[in-house]
Amino acid sequence: MSESESARTTAAPARPARGRWWLAPLVSTATALILLPPAVVLRGLGEMATDPCAYSDRCPAVPYLAVATLALIAAQVALVFQWPAARLFPRARVAISLIPVAALLVELVAVLSAGAAT
Repeated sequence: MSESESARTTAAPARPARGRWWLAPLVSTATALILLPPAVVLRGLGEMATDPCAYSDRCPAVPYLAVATLALIAAQVALVFQWPAARLFPRARVAISLIPVAALLVELVAVLSAGAAT
């Protein structure tokens, strides 16, 4: 065996990580698409639970429901933009893919923190 053959086998480049760039966004999209319909229903139920205080001057649940609405919008936007971002930024791929699910968790916490109107 010559020296060039042994150098070629030991210095063979590893398979690049870009081959599976789609895995993290795929798992995130599947999870978010499962959680999104219940999150929208929960947001609507939160609005109905605070309906009696809508006509009063001060409703303590309004900021929570606003955060829930913004979190739902952010989750949907992040769901779309995570695909090109995961392809362009390989080192931040997993962190980018966690954003839609994290936004849905923020929505859940905001709706559950709103409480019912009294």
